[in-house]
Amino acid sequence: MKSFGILLMICAGSGIGFYKAYEMKCRLRDIMMLQNAFRLLETEIYYTRSPVPVALKTVSNRAPNSMRQFYEQIYQSMYQEYIPLHQAWEQAIVYLKNYTCLCEEELDAVRSFGKSLGNGDVQEQLKNFQLLQQRLQYALEQAEYCRAQKAKVWQYMGVCLSIAIVVLLY
Repeated sequence: MKSFGILLMICAGSGIGFYKAYEMKCRLRDIMMLQNAFRLLETEIYYTRSPVPVALKTVSNRAPNSMRQFYEQIYQSMYQEYIPLHQAWEQAIVYLKNYTCLCEEELDAVRSFGKSLGNGDVQEQLKNFQLLQQRLQYALEQAEYCRAQKAKVWQYMGVCLSIAIVVLLY
């Protein structure tokens, strides 16, 4: 029975370390999906000259799953609940916060972009898309640097700390 407890503690500690490393990898994936989804939205608004609601619906049909839900939620809030774009955008950011591994840095970039979406002419919208892509690219570089520096540390720390706790307790 004692060996089962030891094994359970080591597995739990190791699992925590590996989960933290996995979260870092998921953050990278989510930032890339966010970039791609916003490129789709930019294409719809800038090149096809679609109005924002139509562009949101089109992107919700073509984006990866978690981003699809983000755009679909905005579109549904606007058309079924008659919520203004900026409020629907804020509600959808709560979805991103709860169901993705994005950090506040990326969410703030998306939030500030949402405040300017639909305001101004097409050229101004293009500048806002470029600014958003630059902010997301910077966040991606920072996340990659963080993952490269800390992922292995979290894995080793999880294993080593769980072994140290076992040694201290038994």
